Amino acid sequence: MDYFNKNKILIWIIIVLLAINISTVVTIAYHFYSHGRTERINNKRHVRIPNKQFGRFMFRELDLNKSQRRNFQNFRNEYNHNAKKISREMMEKRNEIFVELSKENPDTTKLFEMAEDIGIYHKNLKKETIRHYLRMKKMCTEPQQKKLMRIYNAMQNSKADIVCKMRR
Repeated sequence: MDYFNKNKILIWIIIVLLAINISTVVTIAYHFYSHGRTERINNKRHVRIPNKQFGRFMFRELDLNKSQRRNFQNFRNEYNHNAKKISREMMEKRNEIFVELSKENPDTTKLFEMAEDIGIYHKNLKKETIRHYLRMKKMCTEPQQKKLMRIYNAMQNSKADIVCKMRR
C-alpha cells in the first residue's frame, strides 16, 4: 500500500471517529436538556431536577431565606462564569489536539503536552466545583446541608435517594 493511500485511510478513520463522537455528544445533550434528570425519591417516587429554573428548585428544596438566596445567586453566578471559562479553554485545547492529529506528521510530544494541559484544566474545574459546594454548604443550616448533600449526590448518581418536597 503506498503512502498516500495510507494517509487517506487515516484521514477517513479520523473523520468517521469524529462523526461518531459528535453524534454521541449531541444525543446525550439532547436527552439531558430536553428531559431533565429524574431521580428516585424514597425508592418509590421520582422528582425532576430541572435544567431550567434550577435556582428556584434549590430555593424551594432547601427553603432558603432571602440572604441565603442572594448568596446562592452570587455563588452560582461566579461558579458558572469560572466553569464556563475553564470549559472553553478545554475545548480550545481539544481543537488544538485535533489540528495536530490532522497533520501529516503529528508531533507526539506536543500532543502529550496538550493532553496534560487538558488534565490541568479538568483538575481546575473539579477544584472550582468543590469550592462552590463548600461555599454553599457553609451558608446552609445543618438540615439544609443534609438536603444539599442529597441533591448533589442525586445529580451525580442516578440511583441516589433524594428527599425533596413533592408537589401534591
